[in-house]
Amino acid sequence: MKDEFLIDHSHASTTTPTDDVHGLGEQSHKAIAAAVAPRIRSDHRPPSAAELERALEVSRERLRGALCRIDVLETNSLALRHQVALLQRTVTRSRRFAYHDELTGLPNRRLLLDRYNQAVALAARLHRLVALLFLDLDAFKTVNDTHGHAAGDRILQQVAVRLNASIRASDTACRYGGDEFVVLLPELETRRNALAAARKIRARLAAPYDVDGTQITLTASIGVAVYPADGHEYAELMRATDDSMYRDKADSARQRGALTSNSSSKGVAGAVPSATIATDAGPVAR
Repeated sequence: MKDEFLIDHSHASTTTPTDDVHGLGEQSHKAIAAAVAPRIRSDHRPPSAAELERALEVSRERLRGALCRIDVLETNSLALRHQVALLQRTVTRSRRFAYHDELTGLPNRRLLLDRYNQAVALAARLHRLVALLFLDLDAFKTVNDTHGHAAGDRILQQVAVRLNASIRASDTACRYGGDEFVVLLPELETRRNALAAARKIRARLAAPYDVDGTQITLTASIGVAVYPADGHEYAELMRATDDSMYRDKADSARQRGALTSNSSSKGVAGAVPSATIATDAGPVAR
């Protein structure tokens, strides 16, 4: 009879305070089960409320640690994305200035050479001409000495804008170095096309430059050489334009000297004689 009142715990249902563990997910339930499993296996009795509370606190602590690590990872990810974006901008900037002048934004010598080779290859097939114009700003050192290098840089930037406004979309204006510029003119029909472009550029560059309210006037000496008459290779044509430019600079100096002499002897300013742009084919009236 006594056995009728015995309770078989192996078949009894166990009740746990599930209200305390809602929302912890599958891992939290596994942690609780792991914490109370030894007691269940040893004496087949349900875990006490204190044991469940301890297991629940362990799960909460692990969850807090996981959330903290997630915050750290998100912060590191944000910093990493910022570094990647900064690196991408640096690479883009470096790639651009590998082929462009940093001050003026114009193509540099490397890009000029590449475009010259393309222009000559096309000209050979189409039986066209390619011209190079070599420009040197006269007495530019005086501008730097008088107004400062910052003012000189501003003028160079304005020169770049004027050059681009003076040429076709297919042409290339390049800052060759310092106060020297080169203009590439592809697909020309005659040498006169190059001379007309030189006259247009000279006129545009002769207008006063405004630097912080100060009007500064400059002139430019321009040499012209044309492929294939004056050379085939890039270096050969560049030497021809350089020689042509120095002849133009010497002609301009002689004209200024003649003007000064006439003004002194007559007491009034004389008319500026017709200037010329020097080319390898000889002076041509502007």
